[in-house]
Amino acid sequence: MPLTSSPPITLHLGAHRTASSSLQRLLERGAPALRASGLAVWTPRDTRSGLMAGVLGDPGRLDALRDVMAHRAAGRIALRRDEMRRKGLIRLILSEENALGGLRENVLLGRLYPTAQARLSRLRVAVPGVDRVCLAIRSPDEWWTSAFAFLMTRGFAPPDRATLDVILQAKRSWRHVITDVAAAFPRADLCVWTHEETGIRPDAAYATLTGADDTASDVPVLNARLSLGALRQRLRDDGLVTSLPGVGDSYAPFAPDERAVLRDAYADDLAWLRDGADGLATFVTRRPTDAPARDRKGVPYVARGRSDGPLGRTG
Repeated sequence: MPLTSSPPITLHLGAHRTASSSLQRLLERGAPALRASGLAVWTPRDTRSGLMAGVLGDPGRLDALRDVMAHRAAGRIALRRDEMRRKGLIRLILSEENALGGLRENVLLGRLYPTAQARLSRLRVAVPGVDRVCLAIRSPDEWWTSAFAFLMTRGFAPPDRATLDVILQAKRSWRHVITDVAAAFPRADLCVWTHEETGIRPDAAYATLTGADDTASDVPVLNARLSLGALRQRLRDDGLVTSLPGVGDSYAPFAPDERAVLRDAYADDLAWLRDGADGLATFVTRRPTDAPARDRKGVPYVARGRSDGPLGRTG
């Protein structure tokens, strides 16, 4: 039976720090019910167990062994998808944020997912049949802050002034990431939602991905950002004595004017999505036109009087 008869794929790319772990937990919890409806689920528990060895990783690193591993991974994936077809499953939902790139790469290069297109093009070869791609985005001031805080819990030092300056001077925004994703999967439908809307409601993202509701009352909150005090204590425990800037009990690496610059870029991205994203993506939102997205402190993301999108889907 040719591979084209295998179930088509909905690919959820994260991004990191947009409640992707909470959404993946919901997918794992709902897997039996989804399977009864014909939907299979792969989360990092599957993709990082050796199934996709050689497929993920830096696409610019020349490694003949990794290419062999990727070829073998493509075979394993094809066999598993063919087994799904025989069992009557009609679609695979694959959620793996590392397909976009790693947090360390973002921080080291000071750009949002700079190798996304090359990484996803490699993934497309190993995992053909992706006809729908979903991506969550987040205001870059909050996204970078959350990324820094998370990496500090993994042994990274706080960002220095040079790192912050590179990020502020970079012109790469979520619009560029979305364009890269669309280029890697030109025949797939691409939908985009915001963390500001779904971060505390991963069940809403779950419904968008699966077409089903998560009926459990408890929605998991995983890998939440630590408070400023907890971050400072974590660094002291690791033997790193340094000061961390903050506002109240929130870590705040960017100055107010720097946050404003990053938020203005995000507002432009949201306006672009609302206006149709040049036909590249569908913006998924439940907000009315007069209710712009807001950050954790309730500050709206608005530029030039434009909001983040009308009720339902746009684009």
